[in-house]
Amino acid sequence: MGSAEAVPLVLTVLISVGGPVAIVIVAIALAYMRKKKYYEAMVKAMELGKDPEAIGQLFMAKAEKKDDNGLGYLKGGIVVAGIGLGLFGMGLFLDDGGLFGPSAFMFILGLALVLVYLVIRPKNKEK
Repeated sequence: MGSAEAVPLVLTVLISVGGPVAIVIVAIALAYMRKKKYYEAMVKAMELGKDPEAIGQLFMAKAEKKDDNGLGYLKGGIVVAGIGLGLFGMGLFLDDGGLFGPSAFMFILGLALVLVYLVIRPKNKEK
């Protein structure tokens, strides 16, 4: 392997490993900054003489969780199944039999997510 071939290989490894690591670091930093703002607001409200229970209820009103209707499973399942079908099409077009296994896995995983949505959906209608 010459030095001309090593550069793309090194870049590929750096991007494939460094990209997800960078995303995780950014997500952790954003979560930290959000919690820091929350605690600073809590301390400032206490300094102004607000009742701790009223402060807690004020913050809880914003943090109320929305009802989970399971649409995330449906959307995710459709996307993952679509990726599986795309990989299958690429395998057919490129005549590469090595893509059929991963494409089948992705497609079945997507169908499983759609099935989870269909199982959860009747429970949501009862509420």
